[in-house]
Amino acid sequence: MKSRVKRILFGLFCAAFVSLVVYSAVTAGAVSKTAHNNEKVSEKIAGEPEIRADSLYFNMLDARGQYVYDVLKDTISKGERYTELMPLVLTESELSGIVRALTYDDPSLYYVNADGFDLKNHGYTDSGKKSGKLVVLPSIVDGKYTRVWIPYTANNDDSSKFLEKAAGRFKASVKKADAMTADVHDVFLVCQLIHDYLCGICEKTESGGIYADTAYGALVEGKATSLGYAKAFKLLYEKYGGHAFIVNGGKYYWNTALINDNYYNVDIYGDDLDGDLRGVTLRGAVSHLYLCRDDATFYLEHEKSVGNVPVCSDKTTYYSHNGFDPSTPSELYDAVARQVESQRQSKGYYFEIYTELDNAPERIREATLRVLYENYPDYANGCEIYRLSDNIPAYLVRIVKRTAEQEG
Repeated sequence: MKSRVKRILFGLFCAAFVSLVVYSAVTAGAVSKTAHNNEKVSEKIAGEPEIRADSLYFNMLDARGQYVYDVLKDTISKGERYTELMPLVLTESELSGIVRALTYDDPSLYYVNADGFDLKNHGYTDSGKKSGKLVVLPSIVDGKYTRVWIPYTANNDDSSKFLEKAAGRFKASVKKADAMTADVHDVFLVCQLIHDYLCGICEKTESGGIYADTAYGALVEGKATSLGYAKAFKLLYEKYGGHAFIVNGGKYYWNTALINDNYYNVDIYGDDLDGDLRGVTLRGAVSHLYLCRDDATFYLEHEKSVGNVPVCSDKTTYYSHNGFDPSTPSELYDAVARQVESQRQSKGYYFEIYTELDNAPERIREATLRVLYENYPDYANGCEIYRLSDNIPAYLVRIVKRTAEQEG
């Protein structure tokens, strides 16, 4: 009996010893693998930064920032809450810059709000036992590492549920845009359709709301800042197959879009009149003043961009591409006639003309009234002219039906 007990105890001891050896080997392997990975990361972030042709803001980061950028992107694309452990320490401002670079570059992150990252919930202790408010935690790697929390919603909802709901709402919001551009091969027209779509569904705001700075805010919530508009345009334009960048003008944002081998400035936020033009209420009016503009003209009314962005030198605009830039009285009449016919067919009341002709407002008025009188007296018989800019001779025309009292 005693011999049997000894054999059993010996067997248990052997099993425990083998388990300990296996555990030690596995643990040593894991530690070795972690150390190896950390060594590779250290080499990467100490090296030269990459250059990616399709990532404007990624290219502005150093190698360390680019590494964190990729970790964040991978984590967000999987819908996870926290990044992997990163063998480095980030300051709040450093992480903020990296997150903004990522959300400016990647149109698929339409629901991520860079300002929502709650950095104050993290603390750190360095090897000297000093505490701070950086976005890090105590680490086994030189006493420190970074793990970033990804805030998908303002209320810290479960990410998978939010992502499922957000994806559904987003899909519905872009369905119309997809249908509009499906069979369109004129890239200028695609740009215009997306421009007009965003002006129609979104309301401008200077700040406020957790999604105001996101494409989700513009497309789903219907309220966005200039950054939200710019992100939404980039997303829709690249969804079509084009290429665009978000341009940082300090506190104001717009896009540069690649059209037929040339880049053009596109400022949809500036073009969305939101029913108001210089204090005059114009319901349903949309401007195309900043749709496809070269730098020389665009920067007459915009701050210089921050960082290196593509040069926009081609003079083709919305007006010239569509023949709405007459240089003679006869061309002016023809352009007005086409615009009036287009508005009558679409049951609209606004159109635009760019012209450097002398006394342009009166010439446009005369041409519009003549077209209405000769062709569409039942549609309207009056118009109002508004100059869109002090620096650019572009005019918005409102077609109106005047009453007998007004005419008298």
